[in-house]
Amino acid sequence: VVDELIERFLGVGNARRRPRGQKRTPECPYILPAPHIPRVRQPTNVDTLTVELGSRSYPILIGAGLLSRADLLSKHVPGRDILLVSNTTVGPLYAAQLKAGLADRRIVEATLPDGGSHKTLSTVSRMLDVLVANRFSRDCTVVALGGGVVGDMAGFAAACYQRGVAYV
Repeated sequence: VVDELIERFLGVGNARRRPRGQKRTPECPYILPAPHIPRVRQPTNVDTLTVELGSRSYPILIGAGLLSRADLLSKHVPGRDILLVSNTTVGPLYAAQLKAGLADRRIVEATLPDGGSHKTLSTVSRMLDVLVANRFSRDCTVVALGGGVVGDMAGFAAACYQRGVAYV
């Protein structure tokens, strides 16, 4: 199934899984035959999908390199003070790009342990402690960089802090 997806989306045939024991990296989870490696382009177009919820509608931006695009981030990330919440898996891969895109803001990172077992009030309490210790005001923004657990925890902390702050 994975090989079919690679062929369909990348236009590459004969992709094969990495041999057992060889380390998998996020940049190259599969080995592709040399003649078929696609050229990497930096597309400038951004597709926007709007989730229509009346007054609570929000956009979903789709495109390559969006994390470091300051022009787009400034439109969608309010506040000068940012709490960047991520985990030990996603943070090391993408936090630097996002911080570069938000370079004109004060950014404080909160890195959570990876996994659903850490989805606890104790972990939320740690995020709230970071917000208080850094004297974040009501106009700060909590940014979740990661998947379900990170998004749930960051959203809950944003809703609880000072009766609710911005959340992306």
